[in-house]
Amino acid sequence: MSLLIYKLHLNFYLRFVDEKEVLKMAKKLKKAKTGMNPKVRFTLFNAFKGLISNQAVIDGSRGSPWWVAVIFLVFSSFLPLLPTFSSLSKVDGATYLTGYNFGLDEQLAHFAFDYKTGNEEFKVEGGKLHHYLGTQDIGFVNPKDDPDYFTHRKCEYEVVNEYNNQFDAKFYFWVDENLTANVNELLKQKYLVKGSNGSDGQKIPEGVDNEKLYLPNIIVFTPNTMAVALYKRDTTTQAATSYGGLDWINNRTDKGIVELLVGEEAAAEWATLTENAFVNLYRDKTISAFRGISSLAYLNQKSKTKWTNTGIYLAIYTGVIVFLGLMVFILTRGKNNPYKFLNIWECQKISWWGAASPAIIGTLLSLIFSGNAIGQMAFILVVSLRIMWLSMKQLRPVIQ
Repeated sequence: MSLLIYKLHLNFYLRFVDEKEVLKMAKKLKKAKTGMNPKVRFTLFNAFKGLISNQAVIDGSRGSPWWVAVIFLVFSSFLPLLPTFSSLSKVDGATYLTGYNFGLDEQLAHFAFDYKTGNEEFKVEGGKLHHYLGTQDIGFVNPKDDPDYFTHRKCEYEVVNEYNNQFDAKFYFWVDENLTANVNELLKQKYLVKGSNGSDGQKIPEGVDNEKLYLPNIIVFTPNTMAVALYKRDTTTQAATSYGGLDWINNRTDKGIVELLVGEEAAAEWATLTENAFVNLYRDKTISAFRGISSLAYLNQKSKTKWTNTGIYLAIYTGVIVFLGLMVFILTRGKNNPYKFLNIWECQKISWWGAASPAIIGTLLSLIFSGNAIGQMAFILVVSLRIMWLSMKQLRPVIQ
């Protein structure tokens, strides 16, 4: 009896196992026969083929889900932005000092020495620059308070060339009030080159147009900003400028500007240095420190410029693609056009799909011609050519 029961149990178990294995094999066979979903295969095929085929763009845009067209729109709008974004990210606030600095290294060294000796300092606190004499915050000058300020060509610190008695540089420490107007007034303060019209190098021209004039280098510190303008020697030709946009938000707060310009090495042997010795020994380090100050001072403006410009170009690129979709719709309205059944949404999808390859080509051109108008306009030109060519080639009216 027990043997019979055992055989029944064994037969049942073997039968159950066989059925289970058969089911597994059936599922595997079904999966192998099914393969990739036909809709997915259709979309992928036309997506890649559409990079070079206009007909694939039309077929893919009409036969694929709407969200695929949205992906193409996003891809085509964002990809050409990468060169611009990368280029703006690399901009350095000290770029205007990368070449010849027109004597600014010596002039900053004189400034640093004299203000270190006079126990004056400019220090960033709370994102603003403060001017200290010892421990007293003495603030900044407001030219409006002195009606003779510009008439007498005043400034807070000047560097005079000992050989020709001309101004090499003028430093101004102003409040931010009326800053633009004050700077414009400042740029009117031209001087006669030594020997011109009997000038000693500091004479102000009076009603003469044919005399040789010059402007010294100009450095303006305010609580919020810094501006630098460098001029070619014995001319009024501007050679380099910070173009504004330099502020103190990201500058160091542990050390003041004078301390940074002087440097630790020079400060350690300060008692043994004369002004000329300091200038000769440390002018390279002084200008290097000023480059660092300028770089940090531009970080805030660089971030604003980078994101603002990128956002503007994103809006332009997206707008162009959408506009070209509208053009496709308009160009297919003719009564002899076989594609006149396309509605505006389908025309938009055609434009979005068709923008992918121009985005790739435009990005490559932007990398090649980075930093000029060709690079920035490359995508717009290429995508316009592609969509208009598609409209005239694939969506053209039937010739009667």
